Amino acid sequence: MSTYDVVVAGNGALGLATARALSLQDSNLRIAVVGPAGRPGGASGAAGAMLGCYGEVTAPLLRTAPGRARHAQGVLAARLWPAWLEGLNSELPPEEQVRLDAGTIVFSNAKSGTIEDENYAAIQQAATAEGEPFEELDPNQVPGLYPAEDCRPKRALFLPREGSVDASRLLRGLTRVLEQSSRVSLIDGAVKALDVSAGRVTGVRLEDGRTLAAPQVVLAMGVGTQAVLDELPELARRIPRIFSGGGTSLLLQVPKTQLKHVVRTPNRAFACGLHGMPRAGNQLYFGATNILMARPMLRTTPADMFFLLECVLEQIDQDLCAAQLVGWQAGNRPVTVDTCPLMGPTSVDGLWLLTGTYRDGLFQSPLLGQHLARRMRGESGLVNEDFPPERKPISLYTLAEARAEALKHYLAMGWEHGIRLPKVGWHRSFPRFYQQMLDSLYDELGEEEFVLPPELLAIVDGNRAAMVPFFRNYYAEVRKAWA
Repeated sequence: MSTYDVVVAGNGALGLATARALSLQDSNLRIAVVGPAGRPGGASGAAGAMLGCYGEVTAPLLRTAPGRARHAQGVLAARLWPAWLEGLNSELPPEEQVRLDAGTIVFSNAKSGTIEDENYAAIQQAATAEGEPFEELDPNQVPGLYPAEDCRPKRALFLPREGSVDASRLLRGLTRVLEQSSRVSLIDGAVKALDVSAGRVTGVRLEDGRTLAAPQVVLAMGVGTQAVLDELPELARRIPRIFSGGGTSLLLQVPKTQLKHVVRTPNRAFACGLHGMPRAGNQLYFGATNILMARPMLRTTPADMFFLLECVLEQIDQDLCAAQLVGWQAGNRPVTVDTCPLMGPTSVDGLWLLTGTYRDGLFQSPLLGQHLARRMRGESGLVNEDFPPERKPISLYTLAEARAEALKHYLAMGWEHGIRLPKVGWHRSFPRFYQQMLDSLYDELGEEEFVLPPELLAIVDGNRAAMVPFFRNYYAEVRKAWA
């Protein structure tokens, strides 16, 4: 058995950032970072790594206190990136350093639905209210944006302080810097269970049978966290359950890069908006789909591949039909049952959680890694702990609000998938069909205290016979846990 001061379970952006922050704050700590070297199904490796604080704003986000708290974390995270990369790059050779590609262009087109207009307006209003600089652009003069005629953008704005990093390069850089430390061990494996004695964590057990002893453990395994928690059912029932937001992204090679910045739509159709960005070597990254599932997606599907490629060619650049395919990527965002993160200590002494971050994990990793490292060392953190791991699920919607928001997303999905309706009268019938389906789902769930967010309805809709009883039982267990 190997012994450490801290075991960080998870080698994605959050796990690596936490280990990096711990090693910087106390160079004497013996730290083990555990995760499969290939990161199968992980969110970080497949991410576009947009540093999108304002680009991710939606109309519902800023209507609630938890939503505003998440946005405030994003604002703070965005400020930390330059110094975080400067420190990382100071320990890397020039050819491995990580660059922040500044600038994001948010555009809105008529391919989706009214939800896109609402979220575009929310982005503009938030930036104006908070003094974030932006510039309105001619939507037909954006470099790299050459869509089909029926997908022309209506509006566009430029956010100069947002942008992206190369996720793969970032993970390699963090890994190399940690490998250079004699006090940090990177272990190729996966944590299967926790060792707990008398209410304290004492270490972890790996899938291959190895054990690691440590008085402090951080679970930052993304969607893999849930299986570890399930080994401690009394604890797991007090923590909002984690589901998988499976996403597909695409890398293309072009002779000359036309895109100068991130280009993206507002969030829509249950996803983070269609987006593209330049990568080194005349490569272009495009993403991303979002399919909510009970279990992680390890490979992409023809349906997601077809949909994403069609969106890219129609809505971003028709000329990319001549590009060379580099590869497809699949990843899984950790999405809690209330879509809010899990951050901080648990009732098991020495056990910490950092997951459930949905689309914000890599973007907020410098902030959350440093925050958790400070808290683990008994210091004050960098953010308010609005999302403790052990809590009742947060209700971000009333039942009426959830039904209305879900309808907008489903309609947007239909339009973006290219549905064609008869011209007379069906513009009324089409929404009614979805409304009846949504009303039926929410009625079957029979839940008013803990309203299932619209995103998670896709899990229920995909397997109604199994998932309606699952969520009914789940919420019954939550009530028992907090009675």
